[in-house]
Amino acid sequence: MTAVAQHLRPPGQLRQGWRRLRRNRSGMLGLILITIVVLTAAIGPWLAPYAPNDQSAMLSFAAHGSPSWAHPFGTDRNGYDVLTRVIYGAPTALAVGLGAMLVASLIGVLVGGISGYLGGLADELLMRLTEFFLVIPVFVMILAVVRLFGIVVVGTWLERVPFLNLSTIVLLLGLFGWPPIARLARAEFLRLKGMDFVEAARCIGAQPRDILFRHILPNALPSLGVVIALGIGGAILSESMISFLGFGDPKAISWGQLLYFNYQVLRVSPWAVLAPGGAIFITVLGFNLLADGLSDAFNPRLKQ
Repeated sequence: MTAVAQHLRPPGQLRQGWRRLRRNRSGMLGLILITIVVLTAAIGPWLAPYAPNDQSAMLSFAAHGSPSWAHPFGTDRNGYDVLTRVIYGAPTALAVGLGAMLVASLIGVLVGGISGYLGGLADELLMRLTEFFLVIPVFVMILAVVRLFGIVVVGTWLERVPFLNLSTIVLLLGLFGWPPIARLARAEFLRLKGMDFVEAARCIGAQPRDILFRHILPNALPSLGVVIALGIGGAILSESMISFLGFGDPKAISWGQLLYFNYQVLRVSPWAVLAPGGAIFITVLGFNLLADGLSDAFNPRLKQ
């Protein structure tokens, strides 16, 4: 009877969502693109044809070299192999996207969850704080803080911290990227807190903390996953723009940095710009398509 009961038990929300996602072409295409980027970041450095800082092409006067068997994506103005630099830029892109959204998700879920669950004055104050962060010119603020911080740390022990600029950018993207997550979290917590399973948890004496994080939050995660997936792509794109403007971390290899170093020689060696630009496009497109697929998969109004 136990086996029969388990077989007849309706599938959970995550399982139902996965079944719908598998039937969603755009969502699966996004998942495939993200998987390719993740595999590139994980095993690419062992398969890269050259070391990331190898400038041997400069010694043989092969800078700006067109694609060839030795350099499949050509070489750039500094003599770097473009394919190798693009491969080594994948871990940086994923670290930025995932790190920024981790910070934004922690703040957004905490603010939005408390606001939606408590309501009243706490809801008003937290939502006004959220709206204040929404109207801040985030991109300009990040550029100003990164530049100011880069000046302040000169001559201090912080200057020896590896990837300090990149870590600062990730932290700032997370600190300014939480309002959309907070607003959706508030809406989900408002919807879920009046449902029967939450009332049952209150009746058996569950603490508010347990109700928030053990009962409401797991049921809100599928909807939050959509905006988080979009945020990962947005964070990668933002870091690329920051690096393209020359505010990136010189110690890190990023796709935006490759664009910054080579955009002036676009007519001479367009491959040095098209390759990192294509990598940014594929990665951001993958996360956007995945978010679109998740939105369809976990839409409660979508029929089987």
